[in-house]
Amino acid sequence: MKALLGWLGRTGVLYLALCLAFAFYILVWPRLASEFSSESLRQDTMSVADIRDTIAQERSQLEADLRRREAGIRELGKEQLDTRIAAAREQRADLQRELDEGGGLLDTVRPSRLLAAQRTRLQIAALDAELAALTSAREAKLSQIAVEAADRQFDRYRRIPTENAITVSYRLCREAEGRLAEFERLNEVEQQARDIFLRERQQLEDRRDTRCEAARTRAARREAGIAARERLAEAQRAYAAAQDWTTAPLGDTTEGMADTTLRDVLVAAAWALLGILLTPYLIRAFLYYVVAPFAERRRAIRIAVPGAEIGAGSSNRVAAAEQSRASVAITLAPGEELLVRQGFLQSSPAGAELRTKGMLDWKSPLTSFASGMTFLTRVRGPETTTVISADEDPFAEVTAIDLPAGAAMVLQPRALAAVVQPQDRPLRIESSWRIFNLNAWLTQQLRFLVFHGPARLVVKGGRGVRVEPVDSGRRFGQDQLAGFSADLSYSVARNETFVPYLLGREPLLRDRVEGGSGVLVLEEAPHAGRRKGVRAGLEGMMDAGLKAFGI
Repeated sequence: MKALLGWLGRTGVLYLALCLAFAFYILVWPRLASEFSSESLRQDTMSVADIRDTIAQERSQLEADLRRREAGIRELGKEQLDTRIAAAREQRADLQRELDEGGGLLDTVRPSRLLAAQRTRLQIAALDAELAALTSAREAKLSQIAVEAADRQFDRYRRIPTENAITVSYRLCREAEGRLAEFERLNEVEQQARDIFLRERQQLEDRRDTRCEAARTRAARREAGIAARERLAEAQRAYAAAQDWTTAPLGDTTEGMADTTLRDVLVAAAWALLGILLTPYLIRAFLYYVVAPFAERRRAIRIAVPGAEIGAGSSNRVAAAEQSRASVAITLAPGEELLVRQGFLQSSPAGAELRTKGMLDWKSPLTSFASGMTFLTRVRGPETTTVISADEDPFAEVTAIDLPAGAAMVLQPRALAAVVQPQDRPLRIESSWRIFNLNAWLTQQLRFLVFHGPARLVVKGGRGVRVEPVDSGRRFGQDQLAGFSADLSYSVARNETFVPYLLGREPLLRDRVEGGSGVLVLEEAPHAGRRKGVRAGLEGMMDAGLKAFGI
């Protein structure tokens, strides 16, 4: 049943995956394919300057095409012009609507979309120029029609009476009116006689009417002819002005276009990435060739012990110890006692006296507490042998260092596992600060604890402790140091190999001890057995802080 359900579940998931794949291919892929065609991908590599150059070339081509079509536009009739104007306006509205609708989020930085938008604007500008030309041609055509109408109207007044003819006509009209007035001033008998026999009144009135009407007609004709001539001249001037048009050059549609494209963003990001990748190496090279040599030349830390004469043949010189091992046996001489850190007392004689001591050094309670040298087990008893070994740390090894009377050693209390000291002369521990020494900051140790003999120090370390003579000087990793003989010079030195440091495999500086015949105490693997993760980071921070105080 379980196998059947598992098969059904796997089959159902496979069926769902196939459905999603087919849906993507049918519904989404065609649009993606059109958006990311080979041509659009090629355009997406263009810079802003490339887009401007492409638009400038296309603008020149459109301007040349408009100039070639200008003669054809001038020859179109009014109805044809109206049809072309309506079609151009509709096409422009469609392009403007497409431009206003916008597009995706990356259209403002994607070169292919920027180029498409600029081409749309260029087409709109070309249509505007064509509409202006068509409108001008239409105005010219209307002006031509107006000239033809004015010319036809002026044809009716080709012969315009002169002013002298009109003056003569009005003079004849006045003469006829004068003769009629003279006739009317005669007495009535004479008027009736002339009118009966000669019909003179009727003749005088007809002559007056004819001549005055002719004068008025000539004056009206002259006035109408002059007005028609002026209208023709005005129509001709308007036609001449309307004919004086040409296709306007297209404006630069790339003004206001964004100066940053997706290519610029990608190039800037690539340079930023390259800078991010190279900056650590440049900083490391600067530190290696400039800062590290400067630090090497600074004054070394030297902790002098008053009254001590450490030399090659001196009896109070600290000698090299035996090879460290998992456990070491400590035999107490008469008058000695053993102080053992918690977790390091493996076995003790049945007849030994065991007690608890609160701190290693009551004068330095914080140091004793921070280093773990509290609640120590005190073992007393002559000729008793006690075995010291780490109960919990499988990587820890121990060894014993003899510290004769008059000798002194700088030691970090964290490395102490046990101390053998005279019962009547407890181990003396002194503190020495080096706050104003650059090497102290570089070695991350501002305070040094000096242990004075006579005593035997049982030191511990991860995977072993090495006690070796300094001779002409020793270099070592910073975390390895557990202690060194007093009156030696302690400083930093630049790492010998540059490439491993550049690649982050070696530190910039290594600690250095020189200037005497003492010994150096090093921990073989200081990080062996330590925790990983966040807790290890917190413990590492605390260890670094304790190291600064010599603990």
